Amino acid sequence: MKSTAMLAALIASVAGTAASAEPKAPPPPAAELTAPAPTVSPGPRYCLKMEVPGSLILRRECRTVDGWKAHDVDVVALVKR
Repeated sequence: MKSTAMLAALIASVAGTAASAEPKAPPPPAAELTAPAPTVSPGPRYCLKMEVPGSLILRRECRTVDGWKAHDVDVVALVKR
């Protein structure tokens, strides 16, 4: 007797939660989906091996010419060597 009452209560609670759940919105049509903008390469990258203070391992840093100019490094002169 107790098991049928518990079963009835369980069915009622599941039916109540399923009915109250809101339906999910449909996915947007394929025409509305946009692809990410392609990234434009700012130019060639130049890599230098740099010493790290307190370490015996050289670290490699790669940047564009403008990136190296911001750090006061003339990579064009280094490449011509």
